[in-house]
Amino acid sequence: MSVDSVSAAPTGRTGVRSLRGLGVAVVLLLGLVIAADVFAVVAGARMYAFWGAEPVDFEVYSEWERLYRWSDVATMSTFVACGVVFILWFRRARINAEVFAPDGHSLVRGWAVWGWLVPVVNLWIPRRVALDIWSASTTGAHLGQAPRQSSGLVNAWWTLWVVSTVPTALATWSHAKAEGPAETRQAVALTLLSVLLDIAAAVLAVRVVRRLTAMQHRKALEATPVP
Repeated sequence: MSVDSVSAAPTGRTGVRSLRGLGVAVVLLLGLVIAADVFAVVAGARMYAFWGAEPVDFEVYSEWERLYRWSDVATMSTFVACGVVFILWFRRARINAEVFAPDGHSLVRGWAVWGWLVPVVNLWIPRRVALDIWSASTTGAHLGQAPRQSSGLVNAWWTLWVVSTVPTALATWSHAKAEGPAETRQAVALTLLSVLLDIAAAVLAVRVVRRLTAMQHRKALEATPVP
């Protein structure tokens, strides 16, 4: 029996659909995000060194400044592309989780998408949805058994993701108000910290996507979901 052939119990809910295709796409895009972030770290570290050096070789500096600006474009582009596909994967995982545990969700399905887009609430709503999906997708959950998969990975990923938004906001504000070398160097340092945290969060996100995709695959093969 394939994953796509597993359907919901007669409750009018959507049947289980495989996460594998979207999961692979998300992991590949997260890899691009990490690669772009590494590029940004290299360029940012060079710019940080320039702003603390005397005298400055402006010919070399202008070349690295160009690369530094391109790194901003690369990180933003890969982030947006990955974010779109990740939300599609996340929504499908949420729909599957409804089949596995119809009454195991504290929020309605729409928050699987809007939870990422609404300011402020996007700091905690997606985590709540993710934990409900994780719990519903755990082997044996619909039989009332104790969960076999700890949600610590989800919490670690989300913690890094939220923490990374702080230096990101500070870096944006610092770059906007920077007028001298010292202020610019501080802004670059905050950007470097933000990118390093983003790399760590992306690595954990890869693990979350792969683990949850595998969990739902096993869950779908376990048995036809019960009402």
